[in-house]
Amino acid sequence: MAGPLFVPENAPFSAEQRAWLNDFFAKQMAGGAVADDSGPTVPVTILWGSQTGNAESCAKRMGKALNGGRFETEIFDLSAYDISKLSEEKNVLLITSTYGDGEPPDNAADFVENLLAEDAPRMEGVKFSVLALGDTEYPDFCETGKVIDRRFGELGGERIYERVDCDVDYDEPFDVWKAGIIDVLGAGSAAAELAEIPAADEPYGKKKPFPAPVLNNYNLNGAGAFKATHHIEFSLEGSGLEYEAGDALGVVPVNPESVVDELLAALPFNTGREVPLPGGGEVPLKEALMHHYDIRSLNKNLVSAWQERSGSPYLRSVVEADDKAVWDDFFWGRELIDLVVDYPADFRDGEEFVGVLKKLQPRLYSISSSPKAHPGEVHLTVAIVTYDSHGRSRGGVCSTFLADRCEGVQPGVYVHVNKAFRPPSDGTVPLIMVGPGTGIAPFRAFLEERQATGATGQNWLFFGNPYRATDFLYEEELATMQEKGTLNKLSLAFSRDQKEKLYVQHLMLQEGAELWKWLEEGAHFCVCGDASRMAKDVDAALHQVIQDHGGKSEEEAIEYVKQLKKDKRYARDVY
Repeated sequence: MAGPLFVPENAPFSAEQRAWLNDFFAKQMAGGAVADDSGPTVPVTILWGSQTGNAESCAKRMGKALNGGRFETEIFDLSAYDISKLSEEKNVLLITSTYGDGEPPDNAADFVENLLAEDAPRMEGVKFSVLALGDTEYPDFCETGKVIDRRFGELGGERIYERVDCDVDYDEPFDVWKAGIIDVLGAGSAAAELAEIPAADEPYGKKKPFPAPVLNNYNLNGAGAFKATHHIEFSLEGSGLEYEAGDALGVVPVNPESVVDELLAALPFNTGREVPLPGGGEVPLKEALMHHYDIRSLNKNLVSAWQERSGSPYLRSVVEADDKAVWDDFFWGRELIDLVVDYPADFRDGEEFVGVLKKLQPRLYSISSSPKAHPGEVHLTVAIVTYDSHGRSRGGVCSTFLADRCEGVQPGVYVHVNKAFRPPSDGTVPLIMVGPGTGIAPFRAFLEERQATGATGQNWLFFGNPYRATDFLYEEELATMQEKGTLNKLSLAFSRDQKEKLYVQHLMLQEGAELWKWLEEGAHFCVCGDASRMAKDVDAALHQVIQDHGGKSEEEAIEYVKQLKKDKRYARDVY
């Protein structure tokens, strides 16, 4: 007879992981001991690489789980860890995210580079395990974690627990990895730490978003603009939520009802029945598709599962090719509705159908307000994504929800802390900010913060967008900040107002002498916006400025930038 099930069948684990976790909690419920707190201490080194704070949070949660047992734990930011000590460690737990095109987080870049070098320290006698955070929407899913895991093995390390690759919703896989590590090392702390079951009176946060009233919502772009950017203000009164300039706001979207209705009409089974939810419980299929499941993003797992039920030769060719270019071409501009309509699949019922879907994830937006300037409120600057493809009008799930479908609704929100992206704590330090488009969001917050605290350090903002007449976001506010002396220098790049396109990185090169002077005077350099192109171009321009105006060689410029990062003077909020 099967034992009790504590982990839902649709939880994102393998059958082996689910069985192990069910057995683990069954022992706890029965009062069985899983770990022995007696005996010698077990040294554990936890290393983390994080771009937005998720991996750092997991590292701290792991450290907390080890408290109270026989573990002797140290936690290191990878940028502050001396890789030469790696061979001296006993047990290494490495937690890292991946961003951009399979790139390591900024604070892990040097570590990965040194790890891959020919003279990397050997790891014989070192036990290790890797937790990789990623997003299956991207082709290089969890790439940094995979690279580190593979390299640790090549260097002679002993893998004590298989790498766990986490999708965007990482809490449950993290708990499996954490419990497994503690079981393997055999010196665990209390089971309550492992389960992390939320209390009934859990405060508002990611697991319990706050229903936030919308106070203001308007388009920042002028008449005739080819795009829309909304300024949205939420009330946080009564939520208990607090944030700092540099943090992000998670917003829980709602899928468009018209698309859900079209899906329901095209599905080949009775759509009026209830279906299971990702976190447990059941609701009608329509409600599940509107509020709980991702009906927009396609990924390899979904398409592979779909082709098995559709019998489509074309889908089979895409899956069997397993080529990045082929996948990218198929994914572009397609959503779940395209699979349902163009490649009908034989699903028996709603439960089987939602079983191949991912959970609808919150979207993170850089906060564009300072809590000191707007007590009880939080502001966002959101680009509204709309486009046409394959004969359909499309839109970003959350951006169009905020622009078109949140009137009279209180969207669920929570604060995502990003300690790595802050204005200088010393108000006398100069600050250089590069934020084209909606990348201006956190810098509006930084400037409001510096103004509210009476910071005396100089502030320089690089901002760009296509046209000055229609796309100069927060123009009046920035002008007022200039008049008050808060914003000391504003460099503008409106790319399409002249024949030759002009971007923020071009302005950096043009004003390189002054930029170098600011850096030498201790300025912090912060960047926000597109990771795939803008952030790379800005980084290249920064290196060039250091070479041209600092008299450095290419290698010296690289070392100079690395030192800026180590000193926490170069920070990026890129996506």
